Amino acid sequence: MEPIAHIHTDLPQKFGIPRNSFLAPHLEGHIVFEPEFASNAAVAGLESFSHLWLLWRFENGTPGGTAKDIAADAKTQDKTGTNAKWSKTVRPPRLGGAERVGVFATRSPFRPNPIGLTCVKLDRVELTADGPIIHVLGADLRDGTPIYDIKPYIPFADCHPDATGGWIEDAPWQELDVEFPQALQDKVLPAKLSGLIEVLRQDPRRAGSKHEPDRVYHLAYAGLDASFTVDGAQLTVVDVSEAQS
Repeated sequence: MEPIAHIHTDLPQKFGIPRNSFLAPHLEGHIVFEPEFASNAAVAGLESFSHLWLLWRFENGTPGGTAKDIAADAKTQDKTGTNAKWSKTVRPPRLGGAERVGVFATRSPFRPNPIGLTCVKLDRVELTADGPIIHVLGADLRDGTPIYDIKPYIPFADCHPDATGGWIEDAPWQELDVEFPQALQDKVLPAKLSGLIEVLRQDPRRAGSKHEPDRVYHLAYAGLDASFTVDGAQLTVVDVSEAQS
């Protein structure tokens, strides 16, 4: 399969990408089609739906990665594109990175085929002379992620009110309290601020990270470098500056 499009978001690195799209509903993204698929006719009627399913490719086993990551990824896959280093069991962040469950009982990226599935909110469809651009919200994908397919979310078929959440229901997600001084908030474009706070609230650190209250972490977001510390359930933003190119 070949990508039909790529999505552009405010998250250029895998660090900080939310574990589910609904956790950061204000994250913006726009999907630009490859030339052979850039047809306005191909999206006719799409604007009548509120949400979309995106099928996309994990790079280096995680939702995102640098050019170095992508090169390394190619070395771990066979000729069919499957992941030669997939794991039968994984440590879900929901369980604190301490307990293992079967990979097919999770949405972990460490699976045989690097296929991601995300439901996003459709903001608008922009029709241009070079083809359509689809603007979405809740985009939990790295900037530049290849998109394999786009399908409308159909409520009567895709929503199951009686569905159960398995082991996830026994491990409710814990968000962090975010302390973000107003002077530092003022350095972020108003349209980007809500998305940044949502990403920080979900704790960008690796699951099971040890307690290092003095460590300063850096999150690349919307052309900015947001620096923060974490002490228990308290995340404190200590600086916001322009990202180094």
